Amino acid sequence: MRIGSILLLLFSIFALSRSKRRKCAEGTMSEGAIVSATMANYTKMLPESEESVKVHIEMHVQDMGSLNEISSDFEIDILFTQLWHDSALSFGHLPACKKNITMESRFLNQIWTPNTCLINSKKTMIHASPTDNIMFILYENGTVWVNHRLSVKAPCDLDLRRFPFDVQRCRIIFESYSHNSEEVELVWMDIPITFIHYIQLPDFDMVEFKVQKRNLLYPNGQWDQLEVEFTFKRRYGFYIIQAYVPTYLTIIVSWVSFCMEPKALPARTTVGISSLLALTFQFGNILKNLPRVSYVKAMDVWMLGCISFVFGTMLELAFVCYITRCQNSSRWGKRSERRPAVAATRSMRNGGVTNRRQLHLDDETTTIPMMNGNINGNGTVNGNGSCRDGTMTARSIHEVIHPTSSPSPIHFHMSTFDSSTPLSIDQQRLCLSLDSQIGLHSNGVEISSHYHPHPSRSSPTPGCFMRFHPESVDKFSIVCFPLAFTLFNLIYWWHYLSKSFEENFTMPADAFHSPPPPS
Repeated sequence: MRIGSILLLLFSIFALSRSKRRKCAEGTMSEGAIVSATMANYTKMLPESEESVKVHIEMHVQDMGSLNEISSDFEIDILFTQLWHDSALSFGHLPACKKNITMESRFLNQIWTPNTCLINSKKTMIHASPTDNIMFILYENGTVWVNHRLSVKAPCDLDLRRFPFDVQRCRIIFESYSHNSEEVELVWMDIPITFIHYIQLPDFDMVEFKVQKRNLLYPNGQWDQLEVEFTFKRRYGFYIIQAYVPTYLTIIVSWVSFCMEPKALPARTTVGISSLLALTFQFGNILKNLPRVSYVKAMDVWMLGCISFVFGTMLELAFVCYITRCQNSSRWGKRSERRPAVAATRSMRNGGVTNRRQLHLDDETTTIPMMNGNINGNGTVNGNGSCRDGTMTARSIHEVIHPTSSPSPIHFHMSTFDSSTPLSIDQQRLCLSLDSQIGLHSNGVEISSHYHPHPSRSSPTPGCFMRFHPESVDKFSIVCFPLAFTLFNLIYWWHYLSKSFEENFTMPADAFHSPPPPS
């Protein structure tokens, strides 16, 4: 037990001794003396070299902020590292006790730097917590290692044609602001991009990144550019819950009107208008969070398609109401045509007509002024046709209705209704129908008709779809609308999701300090 305690004490002393800073040996220069000696003979100029100065760049991603579709940018926090060689800062010839010196950031203003900047960033800020997060290390061979902790807002090339199944790409471009490629050459390190953890945004997953080097022509020469492109794939689960599922329910509710009878016009109209307003409001709520692009998005296709289906239910309701109105007008017209004949027949069966009797026919009045008290049963029509003894030929009917010459006075003589050859009911209707087209005059008896039936009530309206029945149209619609909507769904989801499944993204495993979650 005592031996174990002694060993533990010795181990603690050894650990404490290694954690202390190693003091410089006698005869060596301290850090301050080395910096002073190095900076005393230093001139802030481009390092002398037969070739351009190679600046190695590395980027370590700490975190990413949200990707904003309205402003087309994203936020990222990075550790930006630059590494280059400046022989004028070498202190290998001095008796230094250290191989590298960590210097304060203020010395960066006293040495030459490649002036590397993020050329396409909208906003770049050096973190200060509380001082500027800049690390500057000088190696004995003159190698300079500089690291900045930056918060960058960089642009994204948004393409929302497949929204919400879209893939967006955002870029960061590094470039020397002061030196062209003949003076400064920018190169990526062996592992150019590293991550602390797997990046997951509220609406996106970072699925891939690519690095490349380009050479861009400016008026002053060629400039090197290092570009890193981040690929983000949108998480569309939010839009499935908030947009697609409610529209499915709204479409199904709009089909409820097909189950109502055609006479329930207020209820069916309310269902259709409510569904249309709900889809319009939901569509506007989604669009307000997106930029005003001119091309058609996948969400536009879906919402406009659903609105078209609801609008189709309103057109079906209008068609059903039109058929119902036409059929009601046809039935009313037939009923109105039968009323004059029935009324005249009843008056004749009563044996006579008073001095002045009015027959009320559909708000129109047929006035028969009488000079005598009775109408005899046997009638005579003198003119183009005759209705004597209740008989009248087809030729005479045609000549009465369509005279070939100037019409002559037509006299209608009737004896008492109790004659030996009374008129039948059909013959009385025929004579009364002639009475509506011609004026009848007799000796002392004048029968004039003032009844002019309304065209829309006496005969069916031209162009009416009389062969359709309102209930049949509803039964046809309750089958066709779901089938058409199903076909629309199959085409829509196949077109947009098939492209999403075909895309394969790869993330290098050595880019993460912790392995990414399984996909």
